[in-house]
Amino acid sequence: MKIKALLIITIITVLAFNTYCQPTPPATHGNNVTTIEPQSAPIGTSTYLLLSLATIYTTAKLYNKRKEENKENNSTFN
Repeated sequence: MKIKALLIITIITVLAFNTYCQPTPPATHGNNVTTIEPQSAPIGTSTYLLLSLATIYTTAKLYNKRKEENKENNSTFN
């Protein structure tokens, strides 16, 4: 009885996998000559802009920090 049940379950599983598998595409699939080549995004300009803004931000932070340290050093000597 267990062998028959196992055989039936195996057959049902194999049939289920075979019915839900996608067929292979035809030989001319994706070989359309009229397609346009994809254009790439100009990320170089954005990268330079991001790096320059990050440099400006970091420079301003360092400038303000050193300015505050100089104020503290000068006020302790007075």
